[in-house]
Amino acid sequence: MKRLFWFGYDLLSYVFLGIGLLLFPVRWLVKFISIRTQPTNLRLNSLWTGTPIITLAVKAKAEALLGVNAKSLVYDTYFITSDFDYNLSAWTTIPLVGKLTSLFVFIWVCLWADRIHMYMDRGVLLGRKPLQSSFKELLVYKKLGISVFFWTYGADVRSRQTTEKLGHPNCCTECPAIGKACICDEYSRKMRINKLTHYSTGVFAMGDMMEYTIGSRNDLFFWPLDLYGAKAAKYKAVYPTSDHTKPVRIVHAPNHRAFKGTHYLIEAVERLIAKGTQIELVLVEKVANEKALEMYRSADIIFDQCLIGFHGYFAIEGMAMGKPVMCYIRKPQEYLLSPEECPIINTHIDTLVQDIEELVNDRDRLREIGIKSRQYIEKYFTLEAFADRLKNAYQDLGVTI
Repeated sequence: MKRLFWFGYDLLSYVFLGIGLLLFPVRWLVKFISIRTQPTNLRLNSLWTGTPIITLAVKAKAEALLGVNAKSLVYDTYFITSDFDYNLSAWTTIPLVGKLTSLFVFIWVCLWADRIHMYMDRGVLLGRKPLQSSFKELLVYKKLGISVFFWTYGADVRSRQTTEKLGHPNCCTECPAIGKACICDEYSRKMRINKLTHYSTGVFAMGDMMEYTIGSRNDLFFWPLDLYGAKAAKYKAVYPTSDHTKPVRIVHAPNHRAFKGTHYLIEAVERLIAKGTQIELVLVEKVANEKALEMYRSADIIFDQCLIGFHGYFAIEGMAMGKPVMCYIRKPQEYLLSPEECPIINTHIDTLVQDIEELVNDRDRLREIGIKSRQYIEKYFTLEAFADRLKNAYQDLGVTI
């Protein structure tokens, strides 16, 4: 049944790709009418779609600050959040028929969008395999004059060979899903990224992800937070206290333990507890973002990861809440935004016990770092700050805002 479905889907996708190309004159007719009837209110339409990562919708909000009609659309959601403009999971989860939704979304994109933003692992049309985009779909966008921008999140660009060359430790060190969790194969990675780049107006990476995307723009640091919007209270700063009657609480959110080095943290905390150190560890797993944020607020220290070599969105959220963040940063001067100001405590699996112990024994320092963390996020990772960086990138690329 599965093979039969994909055979039918592939046939239908060719039909819809052809329809998409035929929409070229319709697109320009709609634009012409819009220009004539609304010359002063005309806004570009921008779609953010693909993997339902929490930052997808946040980036769309940031682009909207530039006067763009930016929307986010996903076919499914993770348990973390469903806060997207268009969440089609109610349709796409219908057995077999639901997957055909993507074909009609594709036609809508061909008519509506002026630009489209995607991660490098999927597009609007579905692929038979994970981490697979349709190059035919991208060709249609190019023919229709729709600008395509690719963003990275990690697994969509990593290969085992390049990762291991970065040195030990790395996210392949204890990988339980070789050939599945990331692209893995070096040849496939290079070939796919080269093709995606060919069809794109711009490719954006940051941190360790820039190691895999030669020619990408790496200065956008595209994990912004909505600090001042309707839900600003969820990122209210709660700085660590100097209460010596309670153990220091470390909070860690390992969505993938094997890639975050979780067992190193657990072992380090157990060793310190055995020595009589006042410390406790809270693991936040498989809970919605709102609930997770509540647990983060109780932290004295946020622990991000100690294998990958770059911080995640968890670290950004932790710093926004005024927490000291521990994380392994492989190349601080290259990977961090304004590294001399970044207060992340760079730790390593070889020094983890010592690094934690020093923080526990100097609680006043925790508050000082927490204050610097909040200031760093307010300066560099708000919607407004990211929107400015995005605007500069568009201008450099000659893209209309």
